Amino acid sequence: DIKDGTVIQEILGPDGKPFMDGLKRRDLRLAWSLLMDWFNPHGNKTSGKKKSVGSIAMGLLNLPPSLQYKPENMYLVSIIPGPREPALKEINHFL
Repeated sequence: DIKDGTVIQEILGPDGKPFMDGLKRRDLRLAWSLLMDWFNPHGNKTSGKKKSVGSIAMGLLNLPPSLQYKPENMYLVSIIPGPREPALKEINHFL
């Protein structure tokens, strides 16, 4: 679980206290992961790498690991249209 890691525990909030300090505060502090994935929009292998559509999504890391990446807990940020994967320089425009 990310909350058990040393890096996340060392991140400080604006008050100088640990950002993820359990529930020892009044405000809600959320940690998100940003995910990018590509898939064949036709669902077949015939198109191969010729056709590709991308998605940018976010997963809430405050949830237990068994719930973090379930579809009902994901936030779909954007769909990157095909027909091909954009170059790295082009992806930066979406982010």
